[in-house]
Formats: sequence, structure tokens, C-alpha cells
Amino acid sequence: MRRIVVGALSALFVFSLSGCAELKQLRVENAYMKGRIEQLKNENQSCQDSLKDSQDAVRQRDLDIKSLQTAVKEKETELKEKEVKVQEQSDSFTKMQEAMKAELASKQVALKELEGKLTLTMVESILFDSGKADVKEEGILTLKKVADVLKSAQDQDIIVAGHTDNVQILGKLAKVYPTNWELSAARAISVVKLLVADGIDPKMLSASGFSEYQPVADNETPEGRAKNRRMEIILMPKRK
Repeated sequence: MRRIVVGALSALFVFSLSGCAELKQLRVENAYMKGRIEQLKNENQSCQDSLKDSQDAVRQRDLDIKSLQTAVKEKETELKEKEVKVQEQSDSFTKMQEAMKAELASKQVALKELEGKLTLTMVESILFDSGKADVKEEGILTLKKVADVLKSAQDQDIIVAGHTDNVQILGKLAKVYPTNWELSAARAISVVKLLVADGIDPKMLSASGFSEYQPVADNETPEGRAKNRRMEIILMPKRK
């Protein structure tokens, strides 16, 4: 009987040891699984964060693309508008050449197209008598031709600029025009008034007197001074 009890106790002890070992193993495995779960959770969160960053980056790129597409369309529109204006300037240049053919041939008028500006230059003698600001008959006829061309101009600024040589005004004339400033400005205003009378919108026009300070030739020679005594009519796209 005693042997049976001892055997049973031995078996129970062995079973107990075996059960403890399995329990310990299960605890180890359970701890590993918990650690693995936490690791997977962290990896999953990292993936989600990365995905969100990627989605945000994609959305930002979409916005950048749309912004660039808008900018491209605006540039294309701007380019087309400039092309239209360039063509208008070119057409004006051609019309002006036809209208002023005789004057261009006689060298009394010069026509230049540069950087979107059309500049018509007339020597003093075609418009004014020496020391005077009233346009003479020959000049009136010339300006009528100019006005006929300018009537078709749209969205343009027309600047009338008077220039003189560096010879100082003396005598009785100095009481009317104390300096070349007054003379150049008065002549520009006279031309503006005639252009308005010939149908040019006054909102497009401005008058400027530059006196002797923008010479195009040497004031030390009679020929140079004659070139400097001039009137310029400048046609350019309207400033916004």
C-alpha cells in the first residue's frame, strides 16, 4: 500500500513539474506574442503615417500641377495678347509708312519701330517756323496724315515729345519762351491740339517738352542742331 502511495505521489510530482514547465513556456510565448503584437501595431501606425504623408504629398503635387497649369494658361493668354499688340504695331507701322511716303522720301520725317514702340520723328522745319510754336500749313497737312493712321489705334498711348537744340532764346522771343523748356513744351501742346481736332481721343494723348536735353546729334554743327530740333510722336501699348 505504501508503495502505491509513494508511486502516486512521485507521478503527481513529475506531472506537476511538467505542468510548471509548460506553463512557463506558455508565459514566454504569451509575452513574445504581446511584444510581437505591439511591434506590429507600431509598424502599422508607421505605415499609416507614411501613407498619410504620401497622400498629403500627392495632394500637394496635384495642387502644384493645377497651379502650374493655371500659370501656363495665363502666360499663353499674355503671349497671345502681346502677339496681337505686336501685330497691331506692325500694321500701324505699315500704314504710317504708306501715309508718310512722300515725307519719308524727302527725309523730313523718320519712322522707327523698336521694342513695341513706333516713333515718328519730324524735323522742326516741316512743322514750325523758327522760334514759333504755331504749326504752319505744311505741318498741319502732315499731321492730318498722321491722325488718319492714329484713329485706328486701340489700347495705345500716344506721346508727343518736343525737342530743341542748345541755342539759348534771346531778345523779344525770350519774353514769350524764357527757355527751350517752354518752347519745346508749347510746340508739343500745339501738335496735341491739332491731333485732337483731327479726331484722336484726347485720353490717349500726352504732351512733353524735353528742351535740349535729349539730343540725337552734335549741337556743335548746324546740321546736328537741325536734327535736334524735332517733334516725336510715339505710339506704344497702353500702360496698365
